[in-house]
Amino acid sequence: MRKELKLFWIILLFCMLYLLLGLGCSSAPVVKDASTFSSLIRVHKHFDIALQQAAVQPKEAGIFVETGEIITFLPAANNPPGAFSLRIGNESPSYAYHNRANFPGSITWGGYFYPRYQHSVVSVDILVWKKEDWPQIVDVLEKLRQQDPGNKHIAGAIDEAVKRKEIFLAEAKGSQEIEEVRKEMQALKEKPGAKTEQTGSSPTNESPLASAKSPVDKETGEKAAYLEEKLAELMKKQAELEEMKHSLNEERKKADSLAQELEESQKEQKDLRTRLQLRPKTLPVIVVASPKDGSKVERNAVDLSGVAEADLGLERIEILVNNKAISERVVERPKKEGEHPRRLEFSERIPLVIGENRIRIRAIDADGLSTEKSLTIHCEELRKNIWAVVIGINGYQKAPQLKYAVNDAKAFYDYLVKKTGTPRENVTLLLNQEASLSNLRSTLGTQLKNKAGKEDMVILYFAGHGATERDVMSPDGDGLEKYLLPFDADLKDLYASALPMREISYILQRIRSERLVFIIDSCYSGASGGRTVRTDGMRANISDGFLDRIVSGKGTIILTASGANEVSVEKDELRHGVFTYFLLDGLEGKADIDQDGQITVDEAYDYVSKNVPKATGQEQHPVKKGAVEGHLILGILR
Repeated sequence: MRKELKLFWIILLFCMLYLLLGLGCSSAPVVKDASTFSSLIRVHKHFDIALQQAAVQPKEAGIFVETGEIITFLPAANNPPGAFSLRIGNESPSYAYHNRANFPGSITWGGYFYPRYQHSVVSVDILVWKKEDWPQIVDVLEKLRQQDPGNKHIAGAIDEAVKRKEIFLAEAKGSQEIEEVRKEMQALKEKPGAKTEQTGSSPTNESPLASAKSPVDKETGEKAAYLEEKLAELMKKQAELEEMKHSLNEERKKADSLAQELEESQKEQKDLRTRLQLRPKTLPVIVVASPKDGSKVERNAVDLSGVAEADLGLERIEILVNNKAISERVVERPKKEGEHPRRLEFSERIPLVIGENRIRIRAIDADGLSTEKSLTIHCEELRKNIWAVVIGINGYQKAPQLKYAVNDAKAFYDYLVKKTGTPRENVTLLLNQEASLSNLRSTLGTQLKNKAGKEDMVILYFAGHGATERDVMSPDGDGLEKYLLPFDADLKDLYASALPMREISYILQRIRSERLVFIIDSCYSGASGGRTVRTDGMRANISDGFLDRIVSGKGTIILTASGANEVSVEKDELRHGVFTYFLLDGLEGKADIDQDGQITVDEAYDYVSKNVPKATGQEQHPVKKGAVEGHLILGILR
C-alpha cells in the first residue's frame, strides 16, 4: 500500500513539473461522457497533440463521416489559437468550430508549430452529430459551458452555433412558406374554370393564369402573379441565407488569424521590453541607400539596397512588401557564440503593384532584438497619360536643307504610337512647313499647356537646325543666344523668326507636368556637316548653361544629341541622325539593362552615351541635364 501511495505521488509530482516546464499533461476531455451526455452525439473522440520542434503531420482520427454530417471540434481552454488543424476528406484544413462534410471521408487532424508553443500540448474533442439540429446543438454547448465556464473556445462555438441556429430556423421557415406558396399555386391551376395553356406560347411574359380574360380568371391570374412574386422573393431570401452560411467559416478563419497575429505581436513586444531591461544593448541600425521614401515610379519593380548593423551581431534580415515576405537572409549558425556578423548588406529587386507599396526591412540581432525600417513607394500606371509633340524639318525656306530630320521624327512618332501604346490622338507630329514659328508657339505654348496635367508625362522631340546669334545680354556667359530653327526661320533675322532658348524655357515652365522629357537632335556650333548653321561667319566657344536654364523647372529632363560645341551629324548609311538612330535602337530593347521590359530615361542615355561616340569617332557626345523624382519610363517593350 505504501509503495502504491509513493508511486502515486511520484506520478503527480511529474505531471506538476511537466506543467511548470510548459510541456503540459494531457487535458481532460471537454465532453466528459458523450454516451450519456446527449443522444444527439453520434461520435466523440478526444486527442492530445504534443507540439515539439515541427508541425504534427496529419493523422487519421478514426472517424468516418457521411455527406452532410456536422462535425464540431472543441479545443481545451488553454489551447494556443490556430495550433490545431482539422481536415475532412480531401477538403482543406478548417478553422471553424462547426463544419459540414461536403463529401464522405475520414477525418484527419494535425498541429501547427509555433516556436513559442514548442513543448506544449494541444487538446481537442471532436464531435459528430446524428443530425443537423442547431437548436439542440446550442443547448448541448450551453450545458458544456456550465461545466467549463472559462473555456473561450466553447463560448466561440456557441456564438457560431447560434448564428447557424438563426439561419437554420430561417431556412426551415422559408422552406415551409415556399411549400405553402407552391401548394396554393397548384390549387389555382386545378381550380375549376382556371384556364392554363399547355401548348403554344403567350404573346407576353405573363403566366397563362395571369393573362386570363374572364372576371373569375382575372382574379385567379392576379393571385397567381402575387404568388409568383412571393415565391421569387422567398427563393431570393433562401439564397441569401445560403451565402450567410458560406461566409461563417471565412469569418471564423479571419478571426483566428487576427487573434493569432495579435497574440504574437503582444508576446514579441513583451519579450522585447524584457530583453531591453535585462540587457540594455543598442538596437540594430538599418540604412536604406535606395529607393527614396515617398518616391513615385512608373515601373513594376524597384531595386532596394542598404545595410544593417548590430553590436551583438546580426542573425537575419527580413524584407516584406505590403505585409508579404519576399526575402529572408539568415546568417549561418556560427561555430562559436558571439561570432555573428555585425554588418550585412542587402540588395533585392522589389516587385510593386499599382498604387502605394509599403516596404519593410527588419533586422534581428543575435539576442533577438529587432529594428524595422519602412518606406512607401507609389507605383503609377505605366503610360497613364502621355502627351507628345514630335517635330522634324528637312526643307527649310531660308536655311540649308537637311536629309533625315523628317525620317527621325516619323520614326520616333511611330515608336510612341505603335510600340509603346501612346494614344495616337495624344501625339502631335509637325513636319516641314507644319513646323512654322507660329504653329510651334501655338502647339507648345497653348495646346500642350492646356492638355497636360500635373501627373501627366510630356515628351518633346525636335530634329532640325540649331543656330546661335551674338547677344551681350546672354545669361550663359558666352555672349550668345541659342535658337531652334522653325521651318520659316530667316537667318538674317533670328530674333523675329526663330525660337530662342529663353522662350523655350518659359514655354516649358508654363506646362504643368512634373515629368517632362525634351529630346533635341540638333546642335549650335556652326560647324559644317551637322544640324547647325553659322550666321556670322564665326565660331565661338558655346556654354551649355542654356541647358541648365531649360531644366530649371521641377521634373524636367533634356537629352541633346551632342555637346554645346559639337556637331550632331546625319549618316547616309543609317538614313537618320546618329543620335536618333541609336536612341531608337536602345528603346527597341537594347537599352533595357535590367531586363524588366521598361526603359528609363537613364537607361536610354546610358545606351546612346556609349554608342554615339563610337559611331562618330568620338566627335559627338550626347548630354543629359535635369532630374525627376524616381525612375522615368521612356520606352516599353511589348
